[in-house]
Amino acid sequence: MMIFFQTNPTTIFVFLISLILSSHNSEVDAETQFSYIEGSGTGPEDWGQLDPDWIACGNGTMQSPIDIQQVQVSPTLGELQRHYKPAPAVLVNSGHDIAVEWTRDAGKIIINGTDYQLQQCHWHSPSEHTFNGTRYDLEIHVVHNSSTGKIAVVGILYKFGRPDPFLAMLYNQIRTTGSGEERNLGIINPEDIMFDSKEYYRYKGSLTTPPCSENVTWTILKKVKTVSTIQVKALREALDEGNESNARPTQDTNGRLVQLYCKKSSKQQAAMMIFFQTNPTTIFVFLLSLILSSHHFSTALESEVDDEIPFTYTEGSGKGPKKWGQIDPHWKVCGNGKMQSPIDILDKRVQVFPSLGKLKRDYKPAPAVVMNRGHDIAVKWKQDAGKININGTNYKLRQCHWHSPSEHTFNGSRYDLELHVVHKSSGGKLAVVGIVYKYGHPDPFLSKLFHHIKSVGREEERELGIINPGVIKFGSRKYYRYIGSLTVPPCTEGVIWTIVKKVRTVSREQVYALREAIHDGFEANARPTQQSGGIAVEFYSPRENGGST
Repeated sequence: MMIFFQTNPTTIFVFLISLILSSHNSEVDAETQFSYIEGSGTGPEDWGQLDPDWIACGNGTMQSPIDIQQVQVSPTLGELQRHYKPAPAVLVNSGHDIAVEWTRDAGKIIINGTDYQLQQCHWHSPSEHTFNGTRYDLEIHVVHNSSTGKIAVVGILYKFGRPDPFLAMLYNQIRTTGSGEERNLGIINPEDIMFDSKEYYRYKGSLTTPPCSENVTWTILKKVKTVSTIQVKALREALDEGNESNARPTQDTNGRLVQLYCKKSSKQQAAMMIFFQTNPTTIFVFLLSLILSSHHFSTALESEVDDEIPFTYTEGSGKGPKKWGQIDPHWKVCGNGKMQSPIDILDKRVQVFPSLGKLKRDYKPAPAVVMNRGHDIAVKWKQDAGKININGTNYKLRQCHWHSPSEHTFNGSRYDLELHVVHKSSGGKLAVVGIVYKYGHPDPFLSKLFHHIKSVGREEERELGIINPGVIKFGSRKYYRYIGSLTVPPCTEGVIWTIVKKVRTVSREQVYALREAIHDGFEANARPTQQSGGIAVEFYSPRENGGST
């Protein structure tokens, strides 16, 4: 600096003038010279006038975010291919948002054969994109760049509810990183940003902050996830005053095409194969009807996706538990059955039966798959995995699946999770062992399956190799026994229920993974308890000699 000021006055003059003329191009100033405050002169309506390089913010024709309304279903888009890996990252507070930036290769996504390397992710609250005018509570943008400078952003929307696991990891750093600061996070695995949904919207848009560069490939996941109010509050409070609400208003679509990718089920694919083997006249009429009704085609296919789910757990949806018996003639017992499950197990109505004897379990390792059935996650054994024996009858192990919260209750108390271990006799009779869980230490069996559960898509299955059902810890010789039904349609009665008395533990992360993996409307997949007035509930305890519990 001393050498500099010993140079001639002309050099100093030129240097100072260059600083004045170019000051608005500096990185720090560029971050702070726009805001989200309408009428401030630096708000969204003025962004295009603040800098010549930002002119697209004002006159661009492919700007983001947008309100997603009319869409065209495009199954040919294919599933979003994500290949992330853990890498060092920093948390950056730019004043207008909080971002996680990976400082080394953290993997990529692939779109139309092009690799887009993961760069960073950041949050906007409330959401920037809207669905049919509905704005949600938070939106994360996961930003990727190709080797040629093209940008691809994945957007995920959130509504208030359970905490988001990824934000939970960053919570303390977000609260303690001031505006203009960054903080090392160590190794961060971007897989912890749970995409979950295989269904997404795709359109061409722009960055939602200056310089509002266009031709950005947007992928907006259809499934709305959950975030806690405390997490959103932390993101907002960390930003500069006036930027707490950092969502750009939706922009004109200007006729842009928004595509929806939704994977067809195997049943739909089979139906399509049969259809295209019919005569040419049928195909011609079908194609002509598509052309004449193209405006409604998107709506029809979207409804078709919903119709894949014949029942839900959402009361008032027309397909909730109270309506199951009316949806299908084969399910009428769901509505008028007298031995329906689950039930509330009341101590005052339980009878002790030491003669029931210990539950005889004879399991063995066998090949298995994890299945996402849309309404639950199940492990299905493909070969002989052993049996249980009840009253001299062998019941072969078939599968197990989870319900959250628990379906059976004890004296009115509902727990956090319930596992159903399903067995079948050679005569077609069913026997189910139920195990309930409360939040606490992780469950060892779910720990073995955790990553598979997170990555298996709806109506998909994944090979697990050899799985030993003995890892399912029953943990108690005491159990309740009654005759009930399946707890999902068709609600078949005559099922032998064995409910293990001991309440085991499961971690919140494990329950969250089970809930997030399944279809919208099934996250809470517990049927309400049913009338049990005429059902005898027996209790076995090797230490009880009689009396009531």
